Amino acid sequence: MKVLEICESYGGGVKRQIDYLNRFANNKNIEMTTMVSSKRGAEVPAKYLTDDRLSDFPKHPIRYLSLMKKLHELIVTKRIQLVHAHSTIAGITMVLYKMIYHDHIPVVFTPHAYFSEVDRGWLKNHILKSAERFMSHFFTKVIHVSSGEEKYALDNKLVKQSQSVVINNGVPFHEYEKISHPNIDFINVARCGFQKDPQLFIKIAQKITAAIPDSRFFWVGDGPMLNECRAEVIRLGLADKIKFVGFHANPYTYLEKSDIFISTSRYEGQPFSVLEAISEKMPLIITDVIGHKELVHHNGILLTDEILNDDQKLVAAFKEVIDHKGEDAKASYQLFTKKYDVMNMVNAIEHIYLSGVAA
Repeated sequence: MKVLEICESYGGGVKRQIDYLNRFANNKNIEMTTMVSSKRGAEVPAKYLTDDRLSDFPKHPIRYLSLMKKLHELIVTKRIQLVHAHSTIAGITMVLYKMIYHDHIPVVFTPHAYFSEVDRGWLKNHILKSAERFMSHFFTKVIHVSSGEEKYALDNKLVKQSQSVVINNGVPFHEYEKISHPNIDFINVARCGFQKDPQLFIKIAQKITAAIPDSRFFWVGDGPMLNECRAEVIRLGLADKIKFVGFHANPYTYLEKSDIFISTSRYEGQPFSVLEAISEKMPLIITDVIGHKELVHHNGILLTDEILNDDQKLVAAFKEVIDHKGEDAKASYQLFTKKYDVMNMVNAIEHIYLSGVAA
């Protein structure tokens, strides 16, 4: 089975899944070719193919559409038998490819969270859901990375039940050693952009550092809002309490130095950064959104609207996690070992590739 992995959003969790598939693939019957865009800023492995025209949608449509010929040549010359499209733009690319070339090649699609999960007003919500519904007609299988993500898709009729499968994201076990320090350090590892809501992160950090003086907040990750957030922290006079570190090749070094993982995402499929945190025995304080809900089980709290809109409840929630971080840490690791090992993910995806449905 010759498989093409294609991805425009080569960064964050999507990058991790593609890299883990390439690194841990253990089935000799599968030969992978991987094509990504380099415009997300991540370093692209030498064995991957790079085509930045993937990132030209929708601003430069002519240049973007010129990619289709190269994609067709790649599929033909390498005798690709199945394409796995990761995230929305890669999904759109394969829909257009199949419409242009009338190709019956099976496509597996992993949305890594739907655009329509965020409320953008009635009209935009309707347009996005209609587009996602239309796209699904071109996919043999849709891999949802959490039960919550699948439920959302089925409830909104974005996919058929027969198309859908849930395969939890997974991360490798990591040998670690916690580094002691006098402060209470909160960390987020994420792309600094709209989806991850760094403004909410700053807003929360401002309130918590005022109420809990020995607390500090770290954001590890690059992105379009990084400089804006750094400037806002300086304006607030909190540069010693809130640090936007930027890109770091090995975020585990920051996880090992921190106490509690915080995520302020507006929407998620199932974030690898949170899985890495629970593999490091970290308690969680994460927003109450699809993709997060299944990751809190006696190991932290979900930041509901009720908590976020009440400063007293917000501070109380943080203090509760701090007071119980030992028990929460153990619960996080138990959850990781039970459900989120990387080989479970890789083996399940390889089974989809080799199954009769996708063959």
